[in-house]
Amino acid sequence: MADQNNANETRVIVGLGNPGLEYARTRHNMGFMIVDAIGTANGAEPTLNSRLKCEFSKFVYRGKTIMLVKPMTYMNLSGECLIAVKQWFKLPVSSFIVVHDDVALPLGKLRVQNGGGAGGQHGVESIIQCLGGDTSIVRLKFGVGPDPGGDKRASFVLSRVPESQQELLAQTQELARKCLFTWINDGTLKAMNQFNSIDLRPEAIAEAEEKKRKKEQAAQERRDRLEKERLEQEQNAQERLATELLPGETS
Repeated sequence: MADQNNANETRVIVGLGNPGLEYARTRHNMGFMIVDAIGTANGAEPTLNSRLKCEFSKFVYRGKTIMLVKPMTYMNLSGECLIAVKQWFKLPVSSFIVVHDDVALPLGKLRVQNGGGAGGQHGVESIIQCLGGDTSIVRLKFGVGPDPGGDKRASFVLSRVPESQQELLAQTQELARKCLFTWINDGTLKAMNQFNSIDLRPEAIAEAEEKKRKKEQAAQERRDRLEKERLEQEQNAQERLATELLPGETS
């Protein structure tokens, strides 16, 4: 087991998903995909750990031990793995962040959340239950929407992102990676403030750029108006001075 004195130097990224080729790279497995990408980039070699009910790997980053966890219990029992890791390594809840898909967010958006309910995500429901109702665990929600709703939702999250959205998917996954390392380096609040407002969808970027253009235009129009008023005031002052001086008089 890990020494409790080292708990503050450990961060655990738990990516939710379902094991098996039929679920690979589906929307519901975004947590797995993010963990895999981080592990590959940092040379972390995953191994199956039956005691912890997960695929487990780790690496050292800036003096911290980063553990990567993929529960092998299937989504609905994800909490069994997380509680096993927590107890084995004697780690506080604050050492963990859970990465999972969120159908309520569109593809292109993330949301770091500290506390709150599961929002219908069964893996998070299992985690909260295994933590005895503690909802304080930090989550990184990865948007996979728009939500088709109703009976279509289950098949939607178990399908893959279409080819037309693969570039957006890759950009959002990179954003998630940056967000997770911000959480590791600077904490939850910094990650929330920096990443929750970002929207990578092309239409959202175009809208933001148009708002920026209008704001800059309004600012320029205000500057032009103020300059015009200044020049008019200066001209009026000169005209008043000229009328006050009678012919033959000097100032």
